[in-house]
Amino acid sequence: MLEFEQKYYDKGKKLIVGIDEVGRGPLCGPVVAASVILPQSIDMPGVTDSKKLTPKKRDILYKEIKKKALHVGVGIVHEDKIDEINILEATMQAMRDSIKDLKISPDVLLVDGNIKPLTDIEQESIIKGDSKSISIAAASIIAKVTRDRMMAQYDLIYPGYGLARNMGYGTKEHMTGIKEKFSTPIHRKSFKPTSDFLPTFNDIKDLNKLSIQIAATDLVKKGHKIHSIFNNEIETIDIFSSYKDMYYSFAIDDKTIEIDAKGMEIEGEKLIKAIKGKKDITSSINMSVISVQFSKDKPVINYKNL
Repeated sequence: MLEFEQKYYDKGKKLIVGIDEVGRGPLCGPVVAASVILPQSIDMPGVTDSKKLTPKKRDILYKEIKKKALHVGVGIVHEDKIDEINILEATMQAMRDSIKDLKISPDVLLVDGNIKPLTDIEQESIIKGDSKSISIAAASIIAKVTRDRMMAQYDLIYPGYGLARNMGYGTKEHMTGIKEKFSTPIHRKSFKPTSDFLPTFNDIKDLNKLSIQIAATDLVKKGHKIHSIFNNEIETIDIFSSYKDMYYSFAIDDKTIEIDAKGMEIEGEKLIKAIKGKKDITSSINMSVISVQFSKDKPVINYKNL
C-alpha cells in the first residue's frame, strides 16, 4: 500500500496527498471528497478501500487517521450544485475543495480513478487506488464516514426513505419512499427516477413541516449536528442542534431559544429539562428567529442572531 508513495519519496517529494470521493451514484445528498497527507513512516494496519470495511471499523480508522495524519482536507458539493454542473464536474470540484481545505500546497496528488488533472500540481491517477495506495485509502475512509454521518442526519430529517441504511442509493426501501412521499429537498433533481417524483405545492400537505425540514437541512450543511426535530415536549421548539461546543434550539417563524452550552454537559433530555426549568442558564438564553421563504426557484433561509 506504500508503493506509489515510496516512488515519490524516492524523488525527494515530501507532501504526498491521497484523494478520493464518495457519493457519485446516490439519488440524494452530496458528493464528498477527502485529501489526506500521511507521515512518511506511517504504520496504520487495516487501512484499505472504505467499501471493504464495516461501519464500526471505518469509524475507528477515521479517528486514527484524523489523529495521525499531517493534514486532512474535506470538500463537499451539495445536491443543488450537482444539479447545476453535473455529477462529474461536482466530483472534481469536491476534490479541488478538499485540496484547498488542506491549507498547504502538496507536492504530489495521488487520485483514485481516471481523473483528469485537478490543478497544476503533479498528479497521478490510479485505477482502484483505494486498494493500492494507503493515502488514497485513508482519504476514502474520511470521505465515506463524513458523508455517512450527513446521511444519518438527513434520515432524522426525512424519515421513511431509509437514508441511514442506504446512504441515498436507490434501494427498494428508498424507491418506495420516493414513490409514496415524493422526492425531498436533498434529492438530486437531475437524476432519474427522482426527477419523475418532484412534488408541486399542491402535493405538500404540511408546509410548516417542510419549512422545519429545510431549516434543519441547512443547519446540517453548516456543520450542525441535529439531536432532535419536531420536538413535542416543548411546542415552541422544533429543532435541537449542536455546533462545536454550543447547543441550539429553533422554532420556525417564531421565537427561537439559543442555548450557549459551552463547558456544560447539557444535551437531549437534560437540555429539555434545563429549558423547562430555566435552571442556571437564564443569562445564556437569547431570542432569535429562523424563517423559510418559498419561491419559484429555491427556498431562502434567513437567520437572526445565529
